[in-house]
Amino acid sequence: MVERAAYRVVQEALTNVTKHAPGARVTVTIHRAAQETVVRVCNGPPPAGPLPGIVSGRRGLEGLRERVRLLGGTLRAGPKDGGFEVVARLPHASAPAPVQPVQSESARQHVQARREVRRTLLAALIVPPSIMAGLLGVVGIVYQYQWQTSVLDPADYAQLRPGQTRAEIAPVLPQRQRDQHVTAPEPPGLACEYYGTGRSIVQLRLDAYRLCFAGDRLVSKELLTDEREERPT
Repeated sequence: MVERAAYRVVQEALTNVTKHAPGARVTVTIHRAAQETVVRVCNGPPPAGPLPGIVSGRRGLEGLRERVRLLGGTLRAGPKDGGFEVVARLPHASAPAPVQPVQSESARQHVQARREVRRTLLAALIVPPSIMAGLLGVVGIVYQYQWQTSVLDPADYAQLRPGQTRAEIAPVLPQRQRDQHVTAPEPPGLACEYYGTGRSIVQLRLDAYRLCFAGDRLVSKELLTDEREERPT
């Protein structure tokens, strides 16, 4: 089997030289050792240059590669110094070498397209939740800031007295009001403002202080609770 494979390597290589590099100098070297036989066929460039219109299908070399593989050997073929070289290593006792997969261009493009689809699907699954989480985080920070900056200190609330002017109580009022979370009818003809009581949002309490004004004078102050009880003071 080794001698037959060596013969076929030399035959195919010389046939290719005749077809693609007529007149080129060819060197055939066969080295036989105890463990393997190495066949080398090397040709220089053709004297008249490459023949026009001759395209190698490389089927002969692929057939040689498979023959050599079945013996557990390897075949290397490619350009060298302006010519071409074929080198086959044929072990005397070995199992067939594993098949080296050859991926066509269409197969490579198909694999690449599948990878792109997977990346697109992964982005579609990850990006929207990430954006939503970021938006929720921003909304939470804004809400927490508004919650904290609308708190009227209970000690300051206790010092407020009906009849005081807005100018007198303005220094202790928060910089912003709180939304009316607790439903309670407002006194007719009065302008009411709502402020937090200092209870934490974590406690799930929506209590609020309500200050009602007639013009610029405080008329009443009340503590509204989220149990919908109204405590006038």
